[in-house]
Amino acid sequence: MLLLALLLAAPAPQDDPEKLYGDWVVACDNLHGCEMTSLQPGDQPVPEDDSAWDASMSVTRAAGPAGGFTVEVWASGKLGGKVTLKIDDAALATALAKDESVTFTGADAARIAAAMPNGKALVVMGADGKVAARISLAGSAASLRHIDANQGRAGTVTAVVARGAKPAGIVPAAPVAERVVGIRPAGTPAVVTKAMRAGMEKQSECGGLYDGADSVPEVETFALGGGKTLALLPCGAGAYNFSSIAFIVASGKAVRAVFDGSDGMLVNAGFGNGRLSSYNKGRGVGDCGNAEVYVWDGRRFRLIEARSMGECRGSTNWLITYRATAVFR
Repeated sequence: MLLLALLLAAPAPQDDPEKLYGDWVVACDNLHGCEMTSLQPGDQPVPEDDSAWDASMSVTRAAGPAGGFTVEVWASGKLGGKVTLKIDDAALATALAKDESVTFTGADAARIAAAMPNGKALVVMGADGKVAARISLAGSAASLRHIDANQGRAGTVTAVVARGAKPAGIVPAAPVAERVVGIRPAGTPAVVTKAMRAGMEKQSECGGLYDGADSVPEVETFALGGGKTLALLPCGAGAYNFSSIAFIVASGKAVRAVFDGSDGMLVNAGFGNGRLSSYNKGRGVGDCGNAEVYVWDGRRFRLIEARSMGECRGSTNWLITYRATAVFR
């Protein structure tokens, strides 16, 4: 009965929340917040000496009738001063760049989004008048149409691609995020003895993994509060990913931790401010993979954020697919 209750309480995963359209990937989370991000051009030839294509662009839109746009462009070279964004030679907006990115909001962002479906390429002109970034717009129209549909905008005056005459008032309001009550970490972490570690390895697929190794990584421990300790048992490593399995230690015993939608196998795990993170890179450059953030509620680790990027094509901007609000007590 307890297992059934835990399964019923876990957040329901979305069916394939991430979609690929041409040179863009789009995802909408459980609260209908949507973001689309550009990829390195797929079909069109890119000159090897044109480093401006080494850039990325994100378009986000908030849910609800008044949900607005935010547009951000990152360039491989450092941007500074005023930059102008153009689509097919038509100047759309100018803004001050900071470091390697430039952000547009409000009317500027809405104007950019409206011009994208009929454009071929977006260009960011630097303060020196030279091209600082180029972004392929292939697939951007389908991505914007996806956002229109997910947010219930199709056929309304708020849509970008599926635009119609229906009033903005019929667009659904943004859902309220689930409140996840977490326990604020406190106390001193327990010591994991050799016997306890051996028992943890028997409970997992990590037993014997380090037999004969010159060095064996230590079990990381973190106090969770209420006399319980999070123990991360090392379970293998690659060139850029380090795996571990989460256990809960209490009263001298260790049991596998229970997670929303996970078996407790974490990658590049970290714990701080009451949040347990996992970050699984598909390639060393970090342009694809998935990431999750959890909080401990006294019984299991509750998911409060999930991100993913299934396409290994240059975007390190992984898209949010699930959100909840953590409240600590």
